[in-house]
Amino acid sequence: MINAYILTVMRPGYTDKAIKEMRKIENVEKISVVAGEYDIVIRVRVKSLGNLLKVTDKIQLIEGVKKTTTQVIEKELAL
Repeated sequence: MINAYILTVMRPGYTDKAIKEMRKIENVEKISVVAGEYDIVIRVRVKSLGNLLKVTDKIQLIEGVKKTTTQVIEKELAL
């Protein structure tokens, strides 16, 4: 399995509507609204890089999404 974060920049006023659409996408595990350079961070879990691309494509087509950056998790540590 591949875990990744999709960092999303939104256009003003679209966040709530976009989150509703993001919740419908298969393989989305968590959606976080954050402060800083990005507006929304989406955690996804997929079986392949091809599936990750499909999820990213769906997110980019949501109205109000301006830009995405995907970060694949190489190693995750529990504290």
